[in-house]
Amino acid sequence: MQVFERQVSGLQHGRTTARARRDGFDHFALHMLKSGELVAGPAGAERRLKPGEVSIVDTSHPHRSRMEGAHLYTVQLAREHVQAVLGTVDRIHGAVLNAATAGLLADFTASLIRHDRQPCPGETDHAARAVTELLALSLSGETASPRRLSVDSEKILRRSQADAFIAKHLPDPRLNVDAVAAGIGVSRSVLYRIFEDEGGVRQFIQRHRLDAARRTLRRPGEGLSIAVLANTCGFASQSHFSRAFAGAFAISPGRFRAELRDARAADSVDSALLDNPLMRWAYDLY
Repeated sequence: MQVFERQVSGLQHGRTTARARRDGFDHFALHMLKSGELVAGPAGAERRLKPGEVSIVDTSHPHRSRMEGAHLYTVQLAREHVQAVLGTVDRIHGAVLNAATAGLLADFTASLIRHDRQPCPGETDHAARAVTELLALSLSGETASPRRLSVDSEKILRRSQADAFIAKHLPDPRLNVDAVAAGIGVSRSVLYRIFEDEGGVRQFIQRHRLDAARRTLRRPGEGLSIAVLANTCGFASQSHFSRAFAGAFAISPGRFRAELRDARAADSVDSALLDNPLMRWAYDLY
């Protein structure tokens, strides 16, 4: 499985029957439109997608697409994964899933993209299985509830729901184990099992709050006071935030920001260059 996010404009793409045979591609692509214009489908039967809809492409078949100002997520799935779950795949090329039935599939894909990291092969297999099961439920038009998924896929989905809930409520100091469990509709014991490899839910939440604070401090020109930053990232107090930050990164948040500013000044960085997205990314990273 491959998962990626794109923003595309002025693109037209077409694959004839001869080209499809020559390429030898043999996987499925799911294009999930977030915004903009995407017209896609079998040659001569293209459809204009609405935001939230999903286009299914069998790459062994001819296909045409056009994108203008399009923001979309794409998932590429190995044929054997799709066949193992759906059984038959003869009639899904060119199908378009509406936003209502494909909502959970899109949300899960967004979570995979948001937690951008290189998973181990075993994790990829489980995630691909979860995506394919959600695809199968979307194609059937049934509600994609976790109870209709396999045990492994349910755990992955529950983790995705927990991650999304935590990310949304990270600034809230009341965010805790009970709030997350209630927010995604599971018991505390189920939630603990989901996060057992992370050292627990509390540690996971604090690590994400600290990462959010560090990203903010890295931004050129950032000028929040430490107290406001602590509050913005969901810490109960400035002192709690400062102790946690120093414990995690071996430096106080104020000193961290000061050393970054000194380093940038020493490099004589032209502030105009920071308008470049690539430069901003580099400074966020380093």
